[in-house]
Amino acid sequence: MIREWLPPERESVVKMIGEGILWRLEEIAAMLQNSTVYVYEEKGQIRACAMYDLTSFGDDGTAEIHLYTHPASRNQGIGSALFDKVWTELQDKKPAAVATTYRVDQQPSTDFFAQRGFQPIWGHHFMKYIGEAGPEPVLSVRKFEEKDLDMYIQSQSDAYYEVRKGIDLKPYKLTDYTEKTMTSWKTWILNDMREDIYLFYDQESFVGSLILTPHGEVYDVFVDPVHQGKGFGEQLVRFFVNRTLEKGLQPHLITGTHNHPAIHLYEKAGFQICQTTTTGKRELA
Repeated sequence: MIREWLPPERESVVKMIGEGILWRLEEIAAMLQNSTVYVYEEKGQIRACAMYDLTSFGDDGTAEIHLYTHPASRNQGIGSALFDKVWTELQDKKPAAVATTYRVDQQPSTDFFAQRGFQPIWGHHFMKYIGEAGPEPVLSVRKFEEKDLDMYIQSQSDAYYEVRKGIDLKPYKLTDYTEKTMTSWKTWILNDMREDIYLFYDQESFVGSLILTPHGEVYDVFVDPVHQGKGFGEQLVRFFVNRTLEKGLQPHLITGTHNHPAIHLYEKAGFQICQTTTTGKRELA
């Protein structure tokens, strides 16, 4: 039976999804909080769920959906029924496109969304660090300050330009996002992330940055193009690994499957790929 979920079921749904995809449970809970959620119930047990959100993807007019079926309940048409349920509702909402993320190390998931017209636009590797602490970086390190905002955004935009262009991920320059998206990004940096952003310097020259999260994951690692190819990326990674191990946590990260220099850097530093996902998109407008 397909029905809307009930608030008391949040914990069990979060746990079920977390067993299938390596996202933090807090991230899954937040995703559910802002979504319209349906579950498939069988003999009093939730066996699958589907959800959609019209605002979470970041591109105006693009809805985001997620679908998960417990392994014991797959190949029974349950996922198809849930997909049809949310898809029918989305047609009334009239988004310009719909996006979803699924594991590509499980072929049935890839086939499922390919059959429904989704085209891959980018992929991600989930990587974990296997090893011990290493040498400390020789670069100078300091915390992000509000006065750094414009420089930080411009440098990150420059650093990701070639990678985004290589996979035709528009806008190629992050600074070309819409005013609404830029405002949201700046708010996220200043309100949510500012205490976790570290800036690295070679003497007085800005080299790069990363976001070191309290749960052992690193975000937005980049080296300014002026300083790429000088080994500074390895020092940023060592800083992240050492600070995370000091907290008794396992360092982990997500990087694009298209970002081969970054993958090489992380593997050389001692990270291993544990899971691979792809985000697919279907245009509707």
